[in-house]
Amino acid sequence: MLAGLALLLLAGCTSGGHGSHRSASPAPAAASPRGSVRSSADPDLERRVDAYARFAAGVAHDLRREPRQAEAEFSASLEADPSHELLALELSRRYLRNREPARAVEVLLRASRQPRASAEVFGWLGVAQLQATNQTGAIKAFQEATRRAPDSFLGYRGLAQIHLGNGRTNEALRVLDQAANRKNPPPALLIEMAGFYLLVADGRLLPKEIAEARALALLDRATALNPLEPELLAGLAEGYHRLQQIPRAIALYEGLLRDHGSAGLAMRQALRRQLFDLYLRERDATNANRHLEGLLTEQPTNPQAHYALATLYLEEKRYPDAARHLEQALLLNPGLEPAYYQLAGLQLALGRPDLATETIARARSQFPAGFLLEFYTGLTLAAQEKYLEALDAYAAAELHARVRDPARLTHFFYFQLGLANERLGRHAEAETALRRCLELEPGNAEALNYLGYMWAERGVNLTEARRLIDRALAIEPDNPAFLDSLAWVLYQQGDAAAALEPQLRAVALMPEPDATLFDHLGDIYHALGRAEEAREAWRKSLEIEPDPKVEQKLLAHPEPAVPH
Repeated sequence: MLAGLALLLLAGCTSGGHGSHRSASPAPAAASPRGSVRSSADPDLERRVDAYARFAAGVAHDLRREPRQAEAEFSASLEADPSHELLALELSRRYLRNREPARAVEVLLRASRQPRASAEVFGWLGVAQLQATNQTGAIKAFQEATRRAPDSFLGYRGLAQIHLGNGRTNEALRVLDQAANRKNPPPALLIEMAGFYLLVADGRLLPKEIAEARALALLDRATALNPLEPELLAGLAEGYHRLQQIPRAIALYEGLLRDHGSAGLAMRQALRRQLFDLYLRERDATNANRHLEGLLTEQPTNPQAHYALATLYLEEKRYPDAARHLEQALLLNPGLEPAYYQLAGLQLALGRPDLATETIARARSQFPAGFLLEFYTGLTLAAQEKYLEALDAYAAAELHARVRDPARLTHFFYFQLGLANERLGRHAEAETALRRCLELEPGNAEALNYLGYMWAERGVNLTEARRLIDRALAIEPDNPAFLDSLAWVLYQQGDAAAALEPQLRAVALMPEPDATLFDHLGDIYHALGRAEEAREAWRKSLEIEPDPKVEQKLLAHPEPAVPH
């Protein structure tokens, strides 16, 4: 962007003005102490040369990573020559990113007063006015953007967003209808509008059924116009994809691959990945494999291709295949940092904490410490039951996140933190972490059950424990671990009769026999006075996993002596 602006400004300096003609060359200029250029021969040229000098100084500051100094020079460049719209747009976007909307508004207002100011200037002025909480100014700017470029969605979008943000749904729909009902609207406008409807549906600013119906109608209108540009065809395909119109999305992606695949390897590979994913969703293994083979045939040594395939396999829960492609990606590109953490997670899921430890050690040898490195270190340590060391790693991860990216402290992080604390008997710390997990994701069934069972196991907070476990079972009614938790909290509340049915269901639903479930079943039978069934359940528990506590129960409740 800045290189392009430099060329534009340089062209302005050497052409002698915007559309004017100079028949004579100006006299040489002398540099001033401040670095600007002075010329008594041509004030207009002097102004533009000074603008370029300021711009060049700003680029130099950017290269030295001195953004504030760069912005000051760019601002001075615009002061000298406010007609360079691209620079005004770039500088205003920087101010917006820095949360300085007043400065962005100032730059854009000056740009908007230029005789040939584009609709894009007014569109960004509307964005800046919104960030500056000047809704009236934003509306005025968006309206002007729409007037100057009625076939562009920029102004309509801004106006619709303002109405939706204020709960004025009908007004927003009227603005959008105004755009859609233009005479001969271009397909680009219709496709952008469809994407906007899908976006506001995701944000629940419009009822999903209304937004998706309108989006589909707009995509169909755009399709009927038979656009040929690949970017428009890609927009149509993406829209149909998001609307779950999978066969139509596939047809468009296949057409793009057939007609525009020669544009470059990256485009072909991206299209093949999309088609591979879509065919898998359609359970079309033949075509899915066709595109998989195409990915590997075209560039078998491309680490990104292997990484992308691993991601697709992860979505399909084909974990060994995903791990294999991640290993290949890292073999081809050891600097692909995210792949180490995905691979370590897979190795943990596959029950190989030893391999996960090696993978994290490889990552630590190459990359500086950060949240992911410390967090996955903690996960591998916890998988090896080294919970104290795992807590140290989690603490380091939390510190990195709080300093650099607090959003990384997700429900999953706090669940793992709670688990490690609970395993060490630090119940207060575990409860704090699990409650934080549930604040971030109230419907996390695993955390609901874990906290409830932790209390039930200790015989505390039984009423709240029952409530949490009931919520977990409402989400996963046939989860055997959750059923066991329900039975155990009922048992701890003294209602062994009610506990028996969920415990028997838990035993029946468990894919592999579980020692704890049979131990609990034995305790429930014993509380009901069904001594022989209790002993049988305890014996099954010991067959699965030796446990001195269960052995003690059998010794304390032997079978009655057979009379002679």
